[in-house]
Amino acid sequence: MGESRVLPPSHLEVFVQKVLVGTLHRDQYGRTWFLPDEPWSAGGQRPRLGLSFLRDPSPRTGSSGIPVWFDNLLPEAGSPLRRRICQQTGIRETNTLALLRELGLDLPGAVEVRGPDVGDIEARGSDVAPGKLRFSLAGLQLKLSMVLSKDRFALPARGESGHWIVKIPGDSLPDLPQIEHVTMAWARSMGFVVPRTMVVPIDVLQGLEPDFLEGPKQVLAVERFDRLPGGGRVHQEDFAQVLEVEAVHKYADARGRRTSYDLLARQVADACGSDARCDFMDRVAFILASGNGDAHLKNWSFQWGDDPRPSLSPVYDQVATVSWPSIDGWDLVGGARLALALGQTRRAKDVDKVRLKTFCKRAGSAGEVDRMLSTLERARERWRAVESEAPPSMRQALVEHWRRVPILRHVGGLDAATKR
Repeated sequence: MGESRVLPPSHLEVFVQKVLVGTLHRDQYGRTWFLPDEPWSAGGQRPRLGLSFLRDPSPRTGSSGIPVWFDNLLPEAGSPLRRRICQQTGIRETNTLALLRELGLDLPGAVEVRGPDVGDIEARGSDVAPGKLRFSLAGLQLKLSMVLSKDRFALPARGESGHWIVKIPGDSLPDLPQIEHVTMAWARSMGFVVPRTMVVPIDVLQGLEPDFLEGPKQVLAVERFDRLPGGGRVHQEDFAQVLEVEAVHKYADARGRRTSYDLLARQVADACGSDARCDFMDRVAFILASGNGDAHLKNWSFQWGDDPRPSLSPVYDQVATVSWPSIDGWDLVGGARLALALGQTRRAKDVDKVRLKTFCKRAGSAGEVDRMLSTLERARERWRAVESEAPPSMRQALVEHWRRVPILRHVGGLDAATKR
């Protein structure tokens, strides 16, 4: 990669796997542009940055702030992580270019964004004040990228990447770590590729400001699949980046039209092939089975390796959200809802065999209805493998969920599986 050129503060260099792919430049009107690097473009965009750049290799800008693809690398607006980073650094939450520059050496995937002072920052190394947050993770929940050593988690030193994501629940959802852990274990038992997870006491987290440790006493640790032993990284992009949709519109596109699972299935088939579409449709079936109403665009990703086509990332951020009936479950007016439309509906109570056929047809795979029914039946059977670990509220909510959703009743209901 070599040393970065001398750049003004309004210019940043963008690298993937240490290869220069372009620059971010703020023009005289305050707009920030991504300008692809000519040698990278001429070389067929290797390594890949993202699908949208293959579709349209021209320079792009954002309607406000940085281009949408890069904005999706940052902690979401209004998230606790973004707020804390801005408090520590003095950067305004709306100054996305400055945030990207601040966090550019530890972004999701294998992207690095480097400014003119990167040499000074790297030279300071571990001299950075303890507890300073210099990494970026998506999502609204408070998450920390941490290193695990002798059963204790700590923030990474400057120049080091965390290999674990530690999720700290808020006071309103103290059982979130256990429910997500069980939902992920359920997915793993069905044969999906799922990162390792564990629920740990919050007092095993070291080097944090005291207020991090207030509230619920358990957290969830998830092993990162975009970080490799020895410091390597796996490049990835979430589906909000693929579609160039702002994070605030992760449940719908910027023009107000709903983004559907059948649209995503077609995207997967175009990008990865028909086998990956079948895998995606199996995952959609599991989302329905597990009562997950939060599988939005940022909870799906592609990974990029040596192959010119991407593959689906491992399953992540799986939570049986119906476990909180008044927040995302059956106590709501209209009942539980899906994050995106399935068979032209988001209401779980509408999903019957007709809707499933509609979904498969619109996904370009009309013959996969029986496969999806088999996946639902397998979810019903595999629930018994993890049920004993689930909190009572989760077990009760899922039994109710399987009673209320027509297609789940069709495959037998969860209470019958539980009683075996």
